[in-house]
Amino acid sequence: TDASKLTWAPAEGLPPGAQVAVLYGDPTKAGPFALRFKFPKGYVIPIHSHPTDELITVLSGKARMAFGEDAGESTAEPMTQDSFMALPADAWHELWIDDETVVELHSTGPFATKLLHPAQ
Repeated sequence: TDASKLTWAPAEGLPPGAQVAVLYGDPTKAGPFALRFKFPKGYVIPIHSHPTDELITVLSGKARMAFGEDAGESTAEPMTQDSFMALPADAWHELWIDDETVVELHSTGPFATKLLHPAQ
């Protein structure tokens, strides 16, 4: 897929500001899919998990991720361009975006995001 021809839309289930483009499949249905997420500088996704394994590649930018129900910036690991991560299903994690970042995610649907502390 030519990156310049991707159709970006607001990323449902995430705080406002994130955008998503579907590369392959349908993340709302059973089966494999591939997405790209675009996050603005300063963006944070609070502690959350997903019901399926994720394969994540950072295409550009700079982010940090911490793991566990007590995830915090002091334990965050850097994620820079070309970083790859395999994240198991139901693993709690938090993400901080230090510069505009594009991430490619491969997983199987149906995809969902579960916040540890949903907004009241």
